[in-house]
Amino acid sequence: MFTEAMVYKALQTWCDNVVAVGRAHSEGGDARAVAMQVLSDNYDYDHGKVLFKPTLTFGTQTFRPTKEGALAYFIGGNEAFPDDTGFKLKPWVKVWYSKEDFILHGDLAIVQCNVHFIGQDDTHIFVNKSFVFKECEDGRVRIILHQSSLPYRP
Repeated sequence: MFTEAMVYKALQTWCDNVVAVGRAHSEGGDARAVAMQVLSDNYDYDHGKVLFKPTLTFGTQTFRPTKEGALAYFIGGNEAFPDDTGFKLKPWVKVWYSKEDFILHGDLAIVQCNVHFIGQDDTHIFVNKSFVFKECEDGRVRIILHQSSLPYRP
C-alpha cells in the first residue's frame, strides 16, 4: 500500500538521480552506467511498461516507451535519437520539487508537481511534472508514467 512518505521519498530520489547523472558526467565518470542504473532502479522498463514523455521531445520521438529511448533523452549520443543532447548531462547541481499533490490508490501514487533545476552555470528552469509511481513486487518504487512539460506562457 503506497503511503505519503513513499511519495516524498520517490520524488526526492528522482531529483537526486538527476544530479547524480550530471555529476558523473562532469567528474569524468560513467554517466551512461549511472543513467542505466537509474532507469533500472527507478523506472519499470525492465519489469513492465513505462509511459514517458520528456520535456524537450517532439514529433515521432515525443514519447519514450523503451529504455533505449529514455537513455537517449538522459545522456544523448544515440544516432536513433538525433535530437537528444542529454538533458541530464547539463550538469544540474540542485533539483527540487514544489507544489506537489497526489492521489494514493493501492500500490500506486499519482503525483503532480513542479520540479526546479539549477545548473552549474546558475541557470534555473522549472517544469511541470506528472508521475505515477508503483510499488513493485520486489518492494522497489518505480515510475510507470512520467510526463513533463514547460509551463504555459500565454
